[in-house]
Amino acid sequence: MTWRETAERLRALGYPCVETPAACAWDVAPPYYGALASRIAGALDGEPWLLVGHSGAGGLLPAIAEALPGGASAMVFVDAVLPHPGKSWFETAPPNLSGMLRETAKDGRVPSWPEWFAASVLAGLLPDAGVRAAFSGEAKAIPLKYLAEPAPLTRVPPLTPCAYLQLSGGYEAEADAAAAAGWTVARLSLHHLAMLTDPVRVAGALHSLIEALSVSSES
Repeated sequence: MTWRETAERLRALGYPCVETPAACAWDVAPPYYGALASRIAGALDGEPWLLVGHSGAGGLLPAIAEALPGGASAMVFVDAVLPHPGKSWFETAPPNLSGMLRETAKDGRVPSWPEWFAASVLAGLLPDAGVRAAFSGEAKAIPLKYLAEPAPLTRVPPLTPCAYLQLSGGYEAEADAAAAAGWTVARLSLHHLAMLTDPVRVAGALHSLIEALSVSSES
């Protein structure tokens, strides 16, 4: 649901988008990075795909690219963590958040993402009650072992063009690091779930980044 409206606008711009919900892989046994990458790659054909990852999915993109028969033509990180080979998600998150999730885990799973924050925080991001309820209903509890699992040592291939789209102030450090690494970076003063509330601007920014990556790879 997070990407549905933005994907529709990208399709209108000529991009054959495929949304691959990561939560569908929680029914497999660990290691989770490999399971997620295989499940997502299995939903795509053998052509090289441009991968777009949001939030914690940023750490998955190198593994997905490796699992794709045709590899990845480029990667775009949207308000996302950067690849962290050899480190777990817990090691990339603020210590207070990691501690809270470990403490609230039940039956080996942490609460779904909307439950990580006060209800007022989610209401501020998604003011429409219907959208908020649908988003929360689609979110799933996450295996604790996934958040504690070190990401594979797979790295972004050196010749794979990468870009970063910052949507919120919480990911300024990641956007700065991406810029320092020579990636193409765009910044919008929106919020972490802006794909749901402002799909036109997010799709437009992605379109510009993809065009910039295409020009860069051809030069």
